[in-house]
Amino acid sequence: MPYAIDEAMATALVTLYPRLVQRSPEPVKVALQRLLDEEHARRGVPDATGALNPLALTQGTLLKEEFDLSTHAHHAGWTLGALIADVKGMIHVNARHGFPAGDAMLRAVVESLRSQFPGAKLVRLQGDNFAVLLVPTSGLTVTEALREPTRSRLSADARAVLPAGAEAPDFTLALLELTIEQPTHWQVLGPLVWGELERAYTLERMGNAGGLQKRRLQLGGFVPGRSEP
Repeated sequence: MPYAIDEAMATALVTLYPRLVQRSPEPVKVALQRLLDEEHARRGVPDATGALNPLALTQGTLLKEEFDLSTHAHHAGWTLGALIADVKGMIHVNARHGFPAGDAMLRAVVESLRSQFPGAKLVRLQGDNFAVLLVPTSGLTVTEALREPTRSRLSADARAVLPAGAEAPDFTLALLELTIEQPTHWQVLGPLVWGELERAYTLERMGNAGGLQKRRLQLGGFVPGRSEP
C-alpha cells in the first residue's frame, strides 16, 4: 500500500464503508481503494464504459466551466438539454451472452452516444442508464425529433458487438429541457441536474412523460447592484 496509514486513519476508513469491508480480509485496503476511486470519479475520470461517474456531476466540477461561460445565466436562465438512455433487459443480455459481452455492449452504447452528440457530457447514472448532457458550450439542443434516430442508431451499434444471432437491444429514451433561473452558484447545478435527470427518466419509464419534458426551476439567486443614495 503506497500510503502510510496510522491506526486512527485506518479506523476512519473502515468506518466510512462498513458494509463494503465487513467480509473483506483486508478491510483497510478495500476502503482506501474505494475512497480513491470516488475521488477519481469526482475529478471526471471515466469509468470502464467511457462515461463519467455521477459524482463528477453532483460533487465535482463538471458544470463549473459551463456556468462560468454562461454570462446570461443570472438573467435569462441557465438551460441544459439532456437525453437519458436506458438499456432494456440488460440482465437478460448478461444471462444469455455473458458479462464480457454485456460490458462490450455498454461500451458500444457510450461510444454511440458520444459519436451522435459530439461536445456533450456523458454521465453513467446507473449501471445501464446513461445521460447525455447537451451543455451550452456543445451548441446542441434537445428536441423530440432526436428520439427515434438515436434509438435506431443505439440498437444498431449495440447489436454490432453482440454474438451472431443475438437480438438488438431496445432502449428507454427520455428527453429533458431544463432551465434554472437565477442560479446562485455553479455548485448548485450538479445536484439539481442529477435530480431532474432521475425524475425525467422515471416519468418516461412510467409512461407519464408525454414527449419532451420541459422544466423551469426558480432559485432567485440574482444579487442586485447597490443603489446609490
